[in-house]
Formats: sequence, C-alpha cells, structure tokens
Amino acid sequence: MISEKDTTMATRDQHTTSAAPDTEPAAARPEAASAAVSDDGAAAPAPVQDQECTPEALQEQLAQQRQQTEEYVNHLQRLQAEFQNYRRRVMQEKSEAVSRGKEDVLRALVPVLNNFRLALQHADQDANTVRQGVQMIWQQFEGFLRDQGVEPIPTVGQIFDPAYHEVLSTVPATTETPANTIVTEVKAGYRLASRLLAPAQVIVAQAEEPTVEETPVTSTTPSLEAF
Repeated sequence: MISEKDTTMATRDQHTTSAAPDTEPAAARPEAASAAVSDDGAAAPAPVQDQECTPEALQEQLAQQRQQTEEYVNHLQRLQAEFQNYRRRVMQEKSEAVSRGKEDVLRALVPVLNNFRLALQHADQDANTVRQGVQMIWQQFEGFLRDQGVEPIPTVGQIFDPAYHEVLSTVPATTETPANTIVTEVKAGYRLASRLLAPAQVIVAQAEEPTVEETPVTSTTPSLEAF
C-alpha cells in the first residue's frame, strides 16, 4: 500500500524532470550542423559586414568623381578644338586648290591673248596674212580647250540629239540626208566629259508631211429631177 510520503516524492520528481533545461549541445542538432558546415564539409565563412559610409569617405568619393569629370571635360574640349582646326585647315586647302586651278587656266590663256593683240596690231597688212594669224590663234585656243578636257560636239551628218543640239531651222529631207539628220552647223557646241557646256545650234533635215488631196464631196441629197 503506497503511503502519502511516496506519492509526494513521485510528484516532486515529475516537476523536476519537466523544469530541467535542454542541455543538448548545439552541434548535436541537425539544423545547427547544417548551418555550421558547408556542402563540401568546410566551415561556412562568417558574413561580411558592410563598410560604414563615413562623411570622410563620401567626401573622398565626391572629389574623385569631380576630378574624373574635369578630365572628361578637358578631353572633350581638346577634341573639339582639334576638329575645328582640322575643319579650318581643310577649307583653307580647298580654297587654295581652287585658286591654283584658276591660276593655271588663266596662265594658259595668256599666250592666246598676246597673239590676239599681235593680230590686231598687224590688221592693216595683207588680208591673207591676217587670216592665217587668226587661224593659228583659233587652233591654239582649241588646243587649250582639249587640254582642259573640253571637246566639240559632233554635228554635221550626225543624228539630232536634243541633249546636245539646238534646232534653229529645218530643211526637207533627201536620200543623202534622211530625216533627223544634221545638215548644217550654225554655232559650235562644247561639252566637258558628259556635261554640256554649250549646245550646238544646227539645221536639221525633216521629212515632209504627206499632203492630203481634197476629194469632191458627193451630195447624198436627191435631186429634183428624180421626182
């Protein structure tokens, strides 16, 4: 038979067991073991704490950014100045090239001008001599045009081309000069490569339009004699 003393001791032991702290070590727990050890068995590194942003560090970063910005601005200004100098130099070289081209053309025309002056000074001489001198000047001037790439536009015997020829008048076409054939050159034309400088004024053969013969009109009105 259980006494009152034994019942009291049993109740005390139960309270002591429920109030005892959990003395199981943290390493023995599965969660702690998985957190403390990485997948390859090595110890996991401790978390790195962010560096504290102090006013001194912010001032230093701002100074570095300001210095870098000034370097970029200076570099951009130097590039802009170099581009302006290059543009100015190219325009000057282009202007000088155009000026040299004009000088070459005018220098080549000086002998022609001098020959014209000589021809005028001897205009009171024999007409045949003056004619020969003018013809020599003309040939000299044509040579100058050839040197510049200028060539005369073919006319007589050629087919009329409205891109290079200008019609002044027309004549009836014949067997020797079919229609749209240039018969006479009134004024010479010139072109530079494929570009037109001056059109040639010409006379072109044109086919005559067929004349329509007038036929008597037969009246369909019945005469009075039929009644």
